[in-house]
Amino acid sequence: MSKFIHVAVLAGSSMFALSAAGATQDRSKAPQMKRELPTRSMNLDALRRTEYDVLIIGGGAVGAGCALDAATRGLKTALVEADDFGSGTSSKSSKLLHGGLRDLDHAITHLDLAAFRRVHSSLQERRNITNLAPHLNQSVPIMLPVHNWWQLPVYWMKLRLYHLMAPGTSKGFTYINSRKALEMFPMMRRDMVGAFVFYEGQHDDARMCLAIILTASRYGADVCNHMKVVDLLRDKNKTVIGAKAIDQLTGRAYKIRAKMVINATGPMSDSIIRLEDASASQQCTPTWASHIVLPPFYCPEEVGLFDPYTDNGSTIFFLPWLGHTLMGTSDDTREAAQGQQPTEMEVQYLLDSIRNYINPNFDVRRCDVLAAWGGYKPLPTQSTELAHSALKNHVISIGPGNMVSIVGGTWTSFRLIAEKAIDAAIINGGLQPLRKHSITATSCKLDGAIGWSPNMFIRLVQDFGLERDVAKHLSDTYGSNAFKVAVGANASGSVWPIIGKRLHSEFPYIEAEVRQGVRDYACTLVDMVARRLRVAFLNVQAAEDILPRVASEMARELKWSRARRLREIKEAQEFLNTQMGNTTEFDPIHMNIPIKLSVDQVQKYAEHFRNLDEANTGFVSINKCCAAMKSFGVKEVPVDLMHDVLRDIDCHSQGKVNLYEFLMLMSAIVHGDTAYLRYAKMHLDQKISAISRRRRKQSECTVERSGGGL
Repeated sequence: MSKFIHVAVLAGSSMFALSAAGATQDRSKAPQMKRELPTRSMNLDALRRTEYDVLIIGGGAVGAGCALDAATRGLKTALVEADDFGSGTSSKSSKLLHGGLRDLDHAITHLDLAAFRRVHSSLQERRNITNLAPHLNQSVPIMLPVHNWWQLPVYWMKLRLYHLMAPGTSKGFTYINSRKALEMFPMMRRDMVGAFVFYEGQHDDARMCLAIILTASRYGADVCNHMKVVDLLRDKNKTVIGAKAIDQLTGRAYKIRAKMVINATGPMSDSIIRLEDASASQQCTPTWASHIVLPPFYCPEEVGLFDPYTDNGSTIFFLPWLGHTLMGTSDDTREAAQGQQPTEMEVQYLLDSIRNYINPNFDVRRCDVLAAWGGYKPLPTQSTELAHSALKNHVISIGPGNMVSIVGGTWTSFRLIAEKAIDAAIINGGLQPLRKHSITATSCKLDGAIGWSPNMFIRLVQDFGLERDVAKHLSDTYGSNAFKVAVGANASGSVWPIIGKRLHSEFPYIEAEVRQGVRDYACTLVDMVARRLRVAFLNVQAAEDILPRVASEMARELKWSRARRLREIKEAQEFLNTQMGNTTEFDPIHMNIPIKLSVDQVQKYAEHFRNLDEANTGFVSINKCCAAMKSFGVKEVPVDLMHDVLRDIDCHSQGKVNLYEFLMLMSAIVHGDTAYLRYAKMHLDQKISAISRRRRKQSECTVERSGGGL
């Protein structure tokens, strides 16, 4: 039976008091970053020959935080991750470092003191994390619409209390009338009284996770991605003393020995817990959260939007993120084995939420979804052992083999959870740290933070001749290390910019970042396009377009063979299809709309589609469709009518159609029968909305368990 050590986040208190036997007095000042970043092969060699104080399984936010906390205390630290660092939930979040406005609402409504503590702690941690990496974290203004007059004093009171609970000096909030709100956010419905604008923290989650890992490594931690733990090592007393891990790139096995093992595998924590205790009950209940990425015209660049009270009772948000619009979220309880991709029903649910909220004169189209992805939130399973606590968003426990297991947590709470987990490891393992208290909240900066300033990008433009958006991206991604990337950048071949060859015209990513990504432990093409460059999360078609070029650059750096390079491209395409929403397969939901053509006509148009699709992509451009219409006798293509038809069939891609959509287009325009499409689409939308509402009701997650975020 596991012993529960710590439940949730208690502000202003510590669940642990280190005894004299558990830790020594400070013997030196805090450890400093003492080495250049070692290569992956150097870390592998160290894993084989070193006995560590702490071995951390899992390279997400909490695992990375544990590695940083342990390494900065002077403990011999190792971390292994089965996939890439941050490849799970930690790179698939809402990108917000929230203080918990929904949590505050719950605290006030239910007079829940524990919820108030959690809000205070989250606001404190938001400041701590911003201090860790100011180049990766910034404030984003968020609009909270007010639909009724009676909400004005209620919202004002909650936001005022929220602001007062934030430590130090923080940006306040303002009220704006409906005219000003619509000027700031033209997409919104006009049936509102006004809006409040408040501030939350925002970051690039995958880059934040990587920065924590790199900093821990420079403090002395040996870190290795693509290293899957398959078993735990034990001594004669059945105490866990390490783990057996398989290098997923070579198949080679490693036995890693450590005095204490920390299980920080998020949604997969039960699988590691059962390696320790095969009879252990379920401790983690994964909850799936979906997000979609839309073009920037859905959300102003300077402000986001959060509404906890939409017409259908759900919570939605629009956030400007890396030049795009991030929208979410749908919550659904499902097993981690059910896959890593939002279903078409979930995508339609999110689009339906948009239609219920923004101006009805604006066409919300399926083809505007540039990427669709999601992650599993590792919520602790409710049990009688936790029933005494009103806060159940994370649990730290000690298993029968003395392994520390962490279940739950958010990006806002990762640092504090890591601190408590290392405290537990020190006590239960009798470890002797150089420094008994954590320094990550006070005197630690992530790699790249020291020397960075918001205007540092200007130096990159002036000194190196980089384009402004490229320089701003490098500065805000790498911090002061941006100069290293700039030094290694290729000449552009143009008069301006002088250096920096873009990988894609729509994005500020340059070739030099691929080489830097390899040095930052990117081992596969997926590692690169998904987490070193975020293009896979922003636009899957653009990501697919740059795969060959990025693969060639990585092949030169990593000495890949031609066969390996082609395999990496194939696996990356599979990743984009199965996890990022890039699929050419017909949508079974929308195939319910009939095609009013004879069998001979279908065969005729299908053959014509295949001839137009010369590259065998599964799509034909709208321009080619127009040419096809003329060949079928349409003298002048009715552009407005074609727009209406494309809206009614709800194409899945911008500027192109698949075979099924092509057939419907030909049926409607060439044969002049368009009315049925609108009625069929209306019936289908009603069906999708009804299913979405039922699923939403079945999968609701309480605020106190979810972490109380947006």
